[in-house]
Amino acid sequence: MNNARQTTSVYDSFFSVARQLKRLAHQSAAEVGLTVHQLDILRHIVKRPGLTQKEVTERLRVPKSRVSLHIDALVEQGLALREPSPQDRRETLLTATAEGAALSERYEQEDLAHRALDAALDAFSHEEVELLLAMHKKLLQKL
Repeated sequence: MNNARQTTSVYDSFFSVARQLKRLAHQSAAEVGLTVHQLDILRHIVKRPGLTQKEVTERLRVPKSRVSLHIDALVEQGLALREPSPQDRRETLLTATAEGAALSERYEQEDLAHRALDAALDAFSHEEVELLLAMHKKLLQKL
């Protein structure tokens, strides 16, 4: 069993890393004129055109009303389209426009959080990174 100081140190460490990555992600999103949530939605519909708004909400685990607002903004900016489903007109299918797909790709290439993490992981061997991932997975299963 771990002591309280160790638990606190691990807790603080996780939050420090997450906070830094989140700060960099928000900075990158702002540079392309969107929020992190809007970019996440855009990324999902670029990878899987025709997702319903409900599917996006389930994948992101964000309240439906917030997803709807983010999608409204993407549609207003000409980055995404809402189309009624031919099978069920109550469902709305989402697709990215060419501009939306290009912006998503640009963000993927310029995202500061991913680039910073990639550079930081260069300090570790392949085996160390695999061990880190295995430990995270085991920890998540226990939580």
